[in-house]
Amino acid sequence: MARVLSRRGRAILTNLGIAVSIALLVIIFTQEFLFEFPPLKRAELSLIDLRFRKRGPLPMNTDSSKVVIVAISQESFRTLPDPWPWPKEYYTRLVRNLKKAGAAAIGIDIIFTTGDTAEAAAEAELRRELASTPGVVLAGKLEPGAGRYRILRAEENYGNIFTGSARRLGLVNVVTDDDGVLRRYMPFAFDPAAGRRIPTFSMAMLNASLGMKAGSTAETGEGTFTYADRTLPAYDSTSFLINWYGPSGAFRRLNIADVLDDSGFATNEELSSPGMEVNTFDDPEIGYLYDGTFTGKIVLIGTVMPEDKDLFTVPVGEGRIDGDNQMYGVEIHANVIQSVLDANFLTRQPRWQASMIVIGLCLFSFSLTAGIKAIRTRYGVLLETLSAAVLFGELLIVYWLGLMLFARHNLVIDMTAPLLAVIASYVGSSIYNYVSERRQRLMIKNMFTQYVNPTVVDELLEDPEKLRLGGERKELTVFFSDIEQFTTISETMPPEELVTVLNEYLNVMTSLIFSNNGTLDKYQGDAIMAFWGAPLPERDHAFLACRTAVRMQESIDGLSALWREEGKPVLRTRIGINTAEVIVGNLGGVNRFDYTVIGDGVNIGSRLETANKEYRTRTIISESTHARVADRVMARELDLVLVAGKTKPIRVYELIGVRGESKEPPDFTEFLELWDGGIALYRRREWAGAAAKFAAARSLRPDDHPSLIYLERSKAFEKKPPPDSWDGVFVLSGK
Repeated sequence: MARVLSRRGRAILTNLGIAVSIALLVIIFTQEFLFEFPPLKRAELSLIDLRFRKRGPLPMNTDSSKVVIVAISQESFRTLPDPWPWPKEYYTRLVRNLKKAGAAAIGIDIIFTTGDTAEAAAEAELRRELASTPGVVLAGKLEPGAGRYRILRAEENYGNIFTGSARRLGLVNVVTDDDGVLRRYMPFAFDPAAGRRIPTFSMAMLNASLGMKAGSTAETGEGTFTYADRTLPAYDSTSFLINWYGPSGAFRRLNIADVLDDSGFATNEELSSPGMEVNTFDDPEIGYLYDGTFTGKIVLIGTVMPEDKDLFTVPVGEGRIDGDNQMYGVEIHANVIQSVLDANFLTRQPRWQASMIVIGLCLFSFSLTAGIKAIRTRYGVLLETLSAAVLFGELLIVYWLGLMLFARHNLVIDMTAPLLAVIASYVGSSIYNYVSERRQRLMIKNMFTQYVNPTVVDELLEDPEKLRLGGERKELTVFFSDIEQFTTISETMPPEELVTVLNEYLNVMTSLIFSNNGTLDKYQGDAIMAFWGAPLPERDHAFLACRTAVRMQESIDGLSALWREEGKPVLRTRIGINTAEVIVGNLGGVNRFDYTVIGDGVNIGSRLETANKEYRTRTIISESTHARVADRVMARELDLVLVAGKTKPIRVYELIGVRGESKEPPDFTEFLELWDGGIALYRRREWAGAAAKFAAARSLRPDDHPSLIYLERSKAFEKKPPPDSWDGVFVLSGK
């Protein structure tokens, strides 16, 4: 039992070790503790995109949104009278009109890189307007480098000539991932030249709308950014995930021309049709100045024209055609601002938590799959189907949890790592099972090829569940054979000829054992030890052993006739067979062991083989064997004997043949009646009658030595009867 438990313990420890090793590999390649593995990182990013697509747009009423976009579009160019680049007077008018309409903050997502001497007066006017309007945020720009952003030159105004005039500045640079998709947003960047942090454009707009100081930036913490009493979960050390409200067009867009079109401004339509003034901005009935469109809103001014190249690939799209997941920069800022105002953030699962889930999944998946695969059965296809179903179920659960937690709780769990953990555990368990099975098959083949019929080996290989390699108590039939007077024979033959004869003999005997599904235990010189009923269960083990013995004796008779013609010695083989409960299994040391049987039942079988010397018989079987084959063999009760080392006598029988297969000896029925009658009289102490029966039996078979033995016993007891305590038991002295 201790060995069984120890073996189970080793198997459990092996499974745990492999599962933990798989988990560590998955963690190393997915959690970026040591290095970044681009293919798996891209896979995880793609799964984030999948979650956005499955979740769909967030519920948001564009009229109630806190962000409004004033768009520079193709329609604007058709409406406005001046060509691009527009006069600076447009932007001055735009800021004034929005300020009049009650905008809380105005962001101009346009980089004014150079001035124009022809517009010196207009530029000066714009500077004055910017300086007098504290809620205006201008866009600045950094040059990307080494995964972060750095300032172009210290003396530049971040690429915008009006930076010095406005009170607020925001950097419009955004960072994309390796696959070119924009998912994250940096709340600030560091200007090494000035030695300060600068808010990005969206955060600068929030500063203006919330009344915070210009230049205020989020504070970094352990996995978070803190801003305006809000905690923004960090995705990495420099950015947070954008919680997209929807694809391009989710936020309300107004034509910049409609905001410029006040009573002092003439559009192309008004110029072409004098007297037809619409004035979409300050018309008392329909104008934006009076309808509250901009009241308290954060207004973003930017382009929505593809040729301006302010267009980025994002995780969300309408899903109608490939490539519709494009979004303009001004809309990206709108998404960031709205999510911060709503405190609607995405939280990334901590790496330690993802690592623990990977370990747990690997332990569970590997152990379960390996356990299923370890079941030895002929229904292997069903087990493989079950393993695949478990794999698919786990993958489905991980997938469903990833989508559900994202959609309902804004939680971004790692999906690549657990999915990879499940798949790797399945593959690992399959490889482990294959290697283990191959090793087991090789062990079985090496162990049993020399013991049993090749067809039995094939059956064991096909269904190893039938095999129990540890020692077990089991009812078997054991077989012992020995060549009579082999020592004397060996002394009269040259060694080479002796080896030839012995090999021929052993080859025939072994073939008969194998052909009757027996297991060859060992050779001991000329002796053979075999058994039936293991390693494969065999219902007819007693009968098969008896039939093997009969066929052996028949084969020896044939060989003897051949050898007699060749001048070789004639062999006579003694066989003993016993059926009993014995211990069968691998016995021996660590490096050397044999598949064999031990126990009292084995010893009795050996004693019965030796008992043939006493009765000059060829095959003796025990009463336990005879009880299982009585109606299928020809046999006669031989004696009630007490073997050496035992206190309880056993009834033994001489095996003569197999009914329906062996030829019945002449006068066998008459002889058996005389014999059985003599035995009955002998047991009843009727010595004279018994002697007469045995004498008659000898007259039919003069060479029958057991009849002579009983005849002599009966005559001896007739002269000198045994004591009253006599029970008919004969004590065998030989071992």
